[in-house]
Amino acid sequence: MKSILPVLTGCLICLTLVLTPDSESRADEKKQTNRTRFYIASPEGKDPQVFFFAEDYYNTGSPVFSPDGQKLAFDGWKSQEGESFSNVHIMVVNADGSDFKVLRPGAMPSWSPGGNRIAFSKPPYSVAVMDADGTNEKIIAERGWGGQWSPDGTRIAYYYGNNIRIYNLIEDTTTELFPNDDNPYASFTWNMTWSPDSNWICILGRRAEDRSYDVLTVNTAGSKEGYKVHFNSKRSPYQDMAWSPRGDQIVFGSPTSPRQLLQFNPAEDKPPTPLDITVDGNINGDVTFSPDGQRLLFNARDK
Repeated sequence: MKSILPVLTGCLICLTLVLTPDSESRADEKKQTNRTRFYIASPEGKDPQVFFFAEDYYNTGSPVFSPDGQKLAFDGWKSQEGESFSNVHIMVVNADGSDFKVLRPGAMPSWSPGGNRIAFSKPPYSVAVMDADGTNEKIIAERGWGGQWSPDGTRIAYYYGNNIRIYNLIEDTTTELFPNDDNPYASFTWNMTWSPDSNWICILGRRAEDRSYDVLTVNTAGSKEGYKVHFNSKRSPYQDMAWSPRGDQIVFGSPTSPRQLLQFNPAEDKPPTPLDITVDGNINGDVTFSPDGQRLLFNARDK
């Protein structure tokens, strides 16, 4: 894996792009618009800075760095023109803010470990893979959603009905993590995250018994091999999860308003604690880590 130094350099360049050369017009633009912007900070939330925003797409989320840290993929739509999620497209930009491209309709991109392919969700309801330039689309799951590539490259996990399915790319087989006759969850949401060793998945599930929400980790060999609830709430937390490449930190958005980013160590029996982040906006909750785990990227909407 390459150094994340280009990403950190890109952060400074992107910040420069946002503030110069016409800083006055940029300042006016920010006051007059209500867009989402990507911020980057330390894993603890310190020193947040604007990283990038898509000029013509006021609603953007589901960010993810390429494995080499050279690109950022995300999804978005032109909310300022009346578009909604049904108009969502996948976009890619270099980590220095250059070469912004809209690839194709789709949502929630997830890079393959080699960086040459992307798994994504294709409206209205399927999981597909494509080349990193947006070509050669192949649907792998009809009526699946939220496909996420495993770090070891062998599997893609996605939400299906009230279960989580794992598609094995090598064996061309599909398994479900919870048995149908003993599943405590009525549904799961999208934007799950894999552990760095590809043995666990963190996801948001809604309990069948009382309709409350769990942030849980489940073994990718199946729930009978183990699953653990780390957070429970009557209100839904935000649906995006990020697992640090270091393995010791998971970050997700709180169910509160205004939203905070919460963190916990999945190996510990401690409740999540808030990250101390102050930005000039309201945190949305879409999160991702840089490939080396040294930076946390998240989005926030202008106040």
